[in-house]
Amino acid sequence: MNGELGRVDGSLGLTIEHPGTSFDYRPSTRTLVRGAEPKDRQVVADEVVASSQLLEVEPNIEIEIQQMIPSHQGLGSGTQLQLAVLTALNHRFELGHSPQSLAEISNRGGTSGIGINAFHAGGLLLDGGHSVDVQKKSFAPSRFASDAGQPPLLMRFEFPATWGIVLFIPDQHHGLSGQDELEFMLANTPIPLDEVQATTHIILMLLFPALKELDLETFGSSVSALQDVGWKKRHWQRPDVEPLHVIRTAFQKAAEIHGCGLSSTGSTMFGFFDSTQFSDDQISDLLSDQLSNVSAIPGRIVCTRANNSGARKVALR
Repeated sequence: MNGELGRVDGSLGLTIEHPGTSFDYRPSTRTLVRGAEPKDRQVVADEVVASSQLLEVEPNIEIEIQQMIPSHQGLGSGTQLQLAVLTALNHRFELGHSPQSLAEISNRGGTSGIGINAFHAGGLLLDGGHSVDVQKKSFAPSRFASDAGQPPLLMRFEFPATWGIVLFIPDQHHGLSGQDELEFMLANTPIPLDEVQATTHIILMLLFPALKELDLETFGSSVSALQDVGWKKRHWQRPDVEPLHVIRTAFQKAAEIHGCGLSSTGSTMFGFFDSTQFSDDQISDLLSDQLSNVSAIPGRIVCTRANNSGARKVALR
């Protein structure tokens, strides 16, 4: 988020199993959405109409929702839903679009390429941002940079199957979106070069080596270190994020949990644990105990694993 070398953006992200987006679909003579809550059904129905317009087909599909990612929680809900619906319509009408073609049609990836690559490949992902001269002239969220194109995927790692991931998803706090996100980005960029250099140093010389050497403790500490420099530090300084610092303290006090990060612009927080030593229930109980000491913020704890495959299509019989 500096741009002096001729590129802006650049993202690091991890694909997880839950919360996820999943639904059953079949041909229909009209748009029909079943399952989940009414607001979720409306979101999916709106996406079917929008994606049908992009693909130039009628929105004639029946969808039964099995699971939805909470919106505006830094979990990639919008990108995953759009790509899932585009993929379903592509199969339903036998359009023959490749995954790359669907990603381009979606106009996603104008800032971060994590969502697109998470859908198609899974794993731990690093992208290289956008060229200032060719793709993107200024800093802007994806919604305001739909013509920037997709950033190149630089690295993809399989995430260790034995490393569990624990999330805390607040009920009443949300990340930035729309005009609020744009204004925040304009007010906080460019990030000073020394902080960008510190961020990339942590990623390349601490986080990635720890991953390759299966050093969970160092991996967690590197995630924590990224919270205190550059772009992520500025999100932790937001007034609306201030109440969540007590949740961060709870993560830090739970010795069995390694690291604590804020996902995207918030408000989900995450850490890691060794699933060969602790069960999901044990980690949930441990974090709950810590939260009871420091916080009255309502939310839910989710223990999950990395997704190293991306989206999966299963034929129903």
